[in-house]
Amino acid sequence: MPLFFLSALLLLMPSSLWAAPQVTSAALVYDFGEVSQGDKVDHSFRFRNSGDALLEITSVSSSCGCTAALLSSRRIAPGESGEIKATFDSSRFRGRIKKDITIQTNDPAHGQVVFSLTGEVIELLRLSTTRIDWHWTDTQQTGTAEVTISNKSSGPVRLQNPQTTSPQLQASLDQLQLEPGQEARLTIQGQLAKDSKRLSGYVLVETDFAPLTQLRISVSGRLSH
Repeated sequence: MPLFFLSALLLLMPSSLWAAPQVTSAALVYDFGEVSQGDKVDHSFRFRNSGDALLEITSVSSSCGCTAALLSSRRIAPGESGEIKATFDSSRFRGRIKKDITIQTNDPAHGQVVFSLTGEVIELLRLSTTRIDWHWTDTQQTGTAEVTISNKSSGPVRLQNPQTTSPQLQASLDQLQLEPGQEARLTIQGQLAKDSKRLSGYVLVETDFAPLTQLRISVSGRLSH
């Protein structure tokens, strides 16, 4: 008898008590193949509220600042669809990449959904390194590094004289015009300022290469004991 009354009570309870949103998507990963460094990739991820209650998107985040995400709506009715327009800027990347866009929802089963952009970034104007790190044992020591800039594109590239963001850094190029297949040597020197134990800054080289109009090398140095 108690089981009979419990079953009857459940049948009389409003169906809304059991309603819940459900986020589904036909594709969570988009592989854009190969792009040249400096190109931008645009893609729209579509998702659907397959549940029977309002789907709410509480937050959207990307794995790095180079990936922008625009959400069509934060509230998706049952049976309706939404989309996230993603833009990936390949300027600071090379090789195989994977960038994620994460949405947080009120779906009780899958509150977090991750969409991914993957692909290969091909360097047409290549730096042998994008980071220099010096370690010194004496404040009077000077750091010197050489970076090679290679033109892998099919046309000539014009470089401008390098600029630095720190007075403790100096940089020079052995040539400013690069024909296809040619290389330039960028020489970088740095020294600690008086009473300083650290150095940090960037070396910037402007170019007329439309996909990548600026080359950037991060430079740091520190006094080690």
